[in-house]
Amino acid sequence: MRKSASSFCAPSSQETTLGFCYLAFQMILLPGILTWGNRQLTTPLNSAELNFVFYLLNFLAVILIFHDFLGRSAGQVRQHPAYFCQAVILGLAAYYACTYTIDYVVSLLSPGFANYNDGSIAAMKQTNAFLMLIGTVVLVPPAEECFYRGLIFRNLYRKSPAAAYIVSIVIFACIHVLGYVGVYSPLDLALAVLQYLPAGLCLAWSYVKGQSIFAPILIHAWINLSAMQHLR
Repeated sequence: MRKSASSFCAPSSQETTLGFCYLAFQMILLPGILTWGNRQLTTPLNSAELNFVFYLLNFLAVILIFHDFLGRSAGQVRQHPAYFCQAVILGLAAYYACTYTIDYVVSLLSPGFANYNDGSIAAMKQTNAFLMLIGTVVLVPPAEECFYRGLIFRNLYRKSPAAAYIVSIVIFACIHVLGYVGVYSPLDLALAVLQYLPAGLCLAWSYVKGQSIFAPILIHAWINLSAMQHLR
């Protein structure tokens, strides 16, 4: 029998506590620690290599903290493969439709607008394309989905699905432009945030529809792979 949407796979209370603790560490302390440590090296890592280390540490933390959650999520895929495939296909279709619409709006508001985060990734891709490919396609999706969908979205969903969507979508969008606050104009930052809203919405929806965190992980990996192929 098909389970209700409210019963889709969620992290345990222990995983939630550890996950939020690591998420705070990742956002507040880890970038500074890595930057400081890199400066101590005889031959410092370039930006692509340093970002890969950041991605790898987050991926390993997710495997350590959420291995039971990931195992249960994999079980959901085996139990409901048709719903899982449907969630992935529809989620991707919705993402591309929403993204096309948002990009059109952005082009009207600011012709020639370029997303700064995409520019940074493109520059690192030029430095080391292989590391950036592995990092963004293999390491990033499980980490970000466990944190932003598994932790933030799923825990809020228990109390208010609407709040879960709004908060997780906004946080996911803002985290991708946080490093550019004070560097670029408020309008450019707002437009960059706007461009990330479709992904946050469709990834969260696919998690509910597929009842497994692997639905947004797979979609996220495909989106990043497609983006990497087009970045120059």
